[in-house]
Amino acid sequence: MSGLRDAAQQVLADVIDIGRTRLELATVEIEEERVRLSQLLLGACVSLFLLFAGVLLGAAWLVVWSPPDHRLMVLGALALGFLVAGALAAWRWCQCAAAKPPMLHATLAELRRDAQDLKAAAT
Repeated sequence: MSGLRDAAQQVLADVIDIGRTRLELATVEIEEERVRLSQLLLGACVSLFLLFAGVLLGAAWLVVWSPPDHRLMVLGALALGFLVAGALAAWRWCQCAAAKPPMLHATLAELRRDAQDLKAAAT
């Protein structure tokens, strides 16, 4: 009877060790995702600020540089160009956001593999 109890304890210890390993993997993945998102957000903010400043100064330069009777046309063309560029940027951003793999992808794959291995071992 003690051999059976020892075997059950060993199996339980192995299951707990596997669970701990998978939890550590999930923790690492969550931390990596947090760092990646922080870097993306910071980069996006800096890029948007610099682009905004450059576009604003460039548009002001074009309006001031154009002859007085064409300034309204230049302003309209700039506004249209900015709207089209903004729509394209938003479309591209949506594509990038949708292309990311699901969170904890590697952890879930390992858990599926563990379940398959346990089923194979049971048969």
